[in-house]
Amino acid sequence: MARDLARRAQQSVATQGRGDEDSLQVKIQKMEKSFQLAMPRGVEATQLIRDALTCLQVNPKLAECEPKSVLGSLMTCAQLGLRPGVGALGQAYLLPFWDSKTRGQKAQLVIGYQGYVELAHRSGRIASIHARTVYSNDYFEVEYGAAEDKWIHRPCIDGPRGKPILFYAVGRTVDGGYSMTDPMTVADMEAYRDRHATAKNRDGKVFGPWVDHFEAMAHKTMVRKLMKLLPKSTEAQRAIAQDEGVRLDLSPDAINQTPDFIDGEVDDSPVENEQVVDGQATETMMATEDQLDRMAQIQKAEKYDSDDEWFSYLGDAAGVKARRTADMTYDEAAAVISLFDGPGA
Repeated sequence: MARDLARRAQQSVATQGRGDEDSLQVKIQKMEKSFQLAMPRGVEATQLIRDALTCLQVNPKLAECEPKSVLGSLMTCAQLGLRPGVGALGQAYLLPFWDSKTRGQKAQLVIGYQGYVELAHRSGRIASIHARTVYSNDYFEVEYGAAEDKWIHRPCIDGPRGKPILFYAVGRTVDGGYSMTDPMTVADMEAYRDRHATAKNRDGKVFGPWVDHFEAMAHKTMVRKLMKLLPKSTEAQRAIAQDEGVRLDLSPDAINQTPDFIDGEVDDSPVENEQVVDGQATETMMATEDQLDRMAQIQKAEKYDSDDEWFSYLGDAAGVKARRTADMTYDEAAAVISLFDGPGA
């Protein structure tokens, strides 16, 4: 079923012309020229259209959102040159958001961990940027000094790494300087989540990406904190300003304005074509055959003969949760391929 979903998403662009002229899919396709004018040089709007239609296939509730909010989120993606995905592993993704004031659905744009990393690299002033998890069986030491700070992180390779205990991020500039965030414990991160998460139900309980992808959202939080310490770029500042907002204005200058941050709830009810078992959607879109072929090529080129070592590395480098190829999701594979091949691959 998951493979069928991926194929339907890939075929959707070709079938839009026969659909309802007022449908959200058609509205998105009609925006292609506007998206292209807004996008950085070398980035194709056709890819953005395909990504957007995939989001609609995976989460049909986006079609119930106010169209301008979906188009506004996609215009922000276009102007930032980020690819919308369907999970916290993407560069950016859309959430159907219930606006309690207007009693209607709106799409909320969330910039993902990979999106912030991409913007940092694109500035030309950042040589590397990483967010990492320290597990209970790792060795981790931090020393703050007057001249410089030092840290040592040795992942456990002799057995299970244990449970997550700390998160941190480190970045190096092209001139050889570096910055590191203060580590945050899991308890610190949970407290941060409870204060800042917008996806809450009527009882105030957090759900959505902070529950489904806690570690990836923790990495995003650390990267956002790190970017305040690194050389600033206009694109990164725009992303931080637009993150988790609702944009209804499609004009080019709207990205320089503060979006709406509305009081409401992310719609977490299951979509009609999903089956939910033990709280998990069974129709999660899995990696395509093309993605798996490229993944195999990358693994061979990187000389990882052991799948355990390979997936342990992918967990640190790209936030991959899977521990075998058969369990790779579309988003996880896309994140890995983007890591090695560059954005838009």
